[in-house]
Amino acid sequence: MMIETERLLLWEYTMDDFDALYEIMSDAETMQHYPAPFDEARTRRWIEWNLENYAQYGFGLWALVLKETGEFIGDCGITIQNIDGDKLPEIGYHIHKKYWRRGFAKEAAKAVRDWAFENTDYPSLYSYCKYTNKASYKTAEAIGMHFDKEYPDEANRITHVSVIHRAETGRKPAIAAKNTEQMPLHGHTDGKNMIRIELLSETNFCLGSLDLYNRKQDVNKVYRRIDGEYALVECKYTEDWDLNKKRSVAKKICSDEYITYIALENDKVVGFIGLLRKLSGQYMVLDMMQVSSECRGQGIGRRLFEAGKEEARKSGAQALYISACSSEETIAFYRAMGSELASNPIKEIAEEEPFDLQMICPVR
Repeated sequence: MMIETERLLLWEYTMDDFDALYEIMSDAETMQHYPAPFDEARTRRWIEWNLENYAQYGFGLWALVLKETGEFIGDCGITIQNIDGDKLPEIGYHIHKKYWRRGFAKEAAKAVRDWAFENTDYPSLYSYCKYTNKASYKTAEAIGMHFDKEYPDEANRITHVSVIHRAETGRKPAIAAKNTEQMPLHGHTDGKNMIRIELLSETNFCLGSLDLYNRKQDVNKVYRRIDGEYALVECKYTEDWDLNKKRSVAKKICSDEYITYIALENDKVVGFIGLLRKLSGQYMVLDMMQVSSECRGQGIGRRLFEAGKEEARKSGAQALYISACSSEETIAFYRAMGSELASNPIKEIAEEEPFDLQMICPVR
């Protein structure tokens, strides 16, 4: 996922952005309209929250980088916020103070506004801030927003809300979904082609359906158990599949042992979730789940996971059981989906994959 403007690039956070973000969020002047500057834990949680947002919604606050130098100067994006009791899509932005008054917040927010109206079906977008934060709501006005309301708020005393409605821009919703099975959750579509989630069958899948599938994943950090607790450690490697592996996986997930849902873009497989048909006690085992590299960050994984949860419910399971790859992004996704560490791991699965995190996700 990347948005490009005349001077800026917006892309997904990684934990490598921690130091640059902490310099911004720990600064008292920058954070004067927040209850307090961020400490290291709060800054780290900020990045984790956005990794979870990417997994759950297909968007979040994105790292903001100068095209010319590659320097990280802040963030801008969309998050779902509680605004006077309603869960609403909000455009937010934070800029390093040395780059204030150069139009970077406006440039980034305008690009995010356009992306949101092109790639979601939200009827309105909001921006909110403490009533004293004039610079923030003036930026909102600069991208076409106007005053919506102010309301009393414990954190801000009074919160100022700006809004822009899709109807005011003349833009149509991204895609009109034809039925509820195709309807994107949380308002997100891929903006061009509808991604369909279908139960794998002989009519939509064959042994060669994964031949062009892009498994590649660059991993920077993984979870390892240290002194009885899981902690992130640096571990750089690339995961990929050759043709033999792709054919092996294709043969596996279309066997009678599996219930498999696939994500299709113009009949090309761009993701799948493979569930073991036979329950393991109260669990349905999620044995495989993948989204093609070029399609990550679009909410496809979330939709596949929801299909898996529904299948588990229909099968009478109490929870999905996941032996999860220990990479930082993978665990952030499963946590965003409501999964937690299993208190009683399935012994044979845990022994087969000793570096995986054993997790469960209740489905009832």
